[in-house]
Amino acid sequence: MPADTPIVPDAAPTTASEASRFLSIFFSVAPAMFLGSIDQTIVATALPAIAAQLGSLANIAWVVTAYLLAATIAAPIYGRLGDAISRKTALLGALAFFLAGSLGCALSPDLLTLVIARSVQGLGGGGLMTLSQALIGEAVSPKERGKFQGWFAAVFATASTLGPVLGGLLSEHAGWRWIFWINVPLGLAAVGAALRVKAEAGAGGFSLDLRGTALFIASTLALLVALSLGTAVGWASPSILALLFTGLAGLALVLPVERRVSTPLLSPGLIAQPVVWRAALCVLLFAASLFGGLIQVPLLLEMAFRVGSSNAGLLLIPLTLAQVVVSTWAGMHMSSTGLPRGPLIWGLAVATAGFATLAVVLSYGPAAIVAASVLFGLGLGTTMPAAQTLAQWAGGKARLGASTATMSFSRSVGGVVGTAITAAILLAAIEHYTPGSSARVQALLRGSESGTGPALSRTVVIAAFRWVFAALAILTLVATLLAFSIPAVDLREPEPSP
Repeated sequence: MPADTPIVPDAAPTTASEASRFLSIFFSVAPAMFLGSIDQTIVATALPAIAAQLGSLANIAWVVTAYLLAATIAAPIYGRLGDAISRKTALLGALAFFLAGSLGCALSPDLLTLVIARSVQGLGGGGLMTLSQALIGEAVSPKERGKFQGWFAAVFATASTLGPVLGGLLSEHAGWRWIFWINVPLGLAAVGAALRVKAEAGAGGFSLDLRGTALFIASTLALLVALSLGTAVGWASPSILALLFTGLAGLALVLPVERRVSTPLLSPGLIAQPVVWRAALCVLLFAASLFGGLIQVPLLLEMAFRVGSSNAGLLLIPLTLAQVVVSTWAGMHMSSTGLPRGPLIWGLAVATAGFATLAVVLSYGPAAIVAASVLFGLGLGTTMPAAQTLAQWAGGKARLGASTATMSFSRSVGGVVGTAITAAILLAAIEHYTPGSSARVQALLRGSESGTGPALSRTVVIAAFRWVFAALAILTLVATLLAFSIPAVDLREPEPSP
């Protein structure tokens, strides 16, 4: 099918009271989505304070990794569960896990308990964004979803950037445990809001897909652990290579296994659709670029220009504002035209220009770096609303949870991939320019100032970061080309039937 030929499925009606129903549901699920978004990043700046009290600096990164692993694995499970038993019921269950994990984190006496509690928290967090977006998709027609996906993208961008700033302020002035204590009243408020949602009943027919679920969980864990530990352990080490092979081989077997199951965890028919899998790959590359940028820009400001960690986080606010503005505009544009592919393409192209500009202007100082960051933020702000809208349309109303969860899974994996790739490139480049300095940089990546090795000059740091941002430009360029290959979709046309 030519790339510019719209897919035209069977007709379906739209509801007349969509706008009022949306507003009711949005403000009922937005608190849950905000919690799920902010807890992916809020702990990062508190890691040194946690390590100082609980010890084991070498293993402190697991406080972040455990949450991301659990949330990534949980998202597709919640998507399938919500489609079957009711998305509201599944959301309340996710909030219960999130609250239990937050309490466990706040009361943790040692690092091992904290990591286990963060895993429980992640099992809840993985469903908060997925189910919130699916509930909105349930409430409005495909054409109107673009507008509201833009609102969600604004919530996600705001929470992701405020997380490190709020985490640093709380750990510095109130103690790191308040990062988790604050979730208790906020989580209870989210439960109260979610209880007001009037959601549709599930389609029924849910049964546990033991083989597919076990294979998916084991493969995803192996892949994400390898990506998370590769920089510290060494990408050529036998253990990392074995985990990478196991993860990739296992994920390649998931769909063949799922084709033999009557009620699979992951729908092979859904994922095989060109609109869905290409949009999912665009989201993976988008998340890799976004999280790589969010981590590396503050690190650059700290290493090259001696900007404090709190101020470096604050300098990301213009980037966040750019994402919020453009994601809201892109959503309204899609709802007006019914054509989501265009904003996806030009947004990724603008992000490519932003990262390329950033690689060029590094030596001009913080102001130039922030300005270039705003440019790639403007571009990336269109990606999630457009991709999510495309996937939800292609999946149809009966598979809203599954299609939304597919995008959430891609975003989570992409975030880990981007963090791993940028850290590996940075370490390799600095080691190339100043041999023996990798230990110092690894300490900075963990949030510690205790690294050893030769001091790094500003010239060396800037040269190394040029490689990092050039790599991110390549990722977004590949995503741009991939977006061109997505079949054109007109949201004014009815959704396809499963």
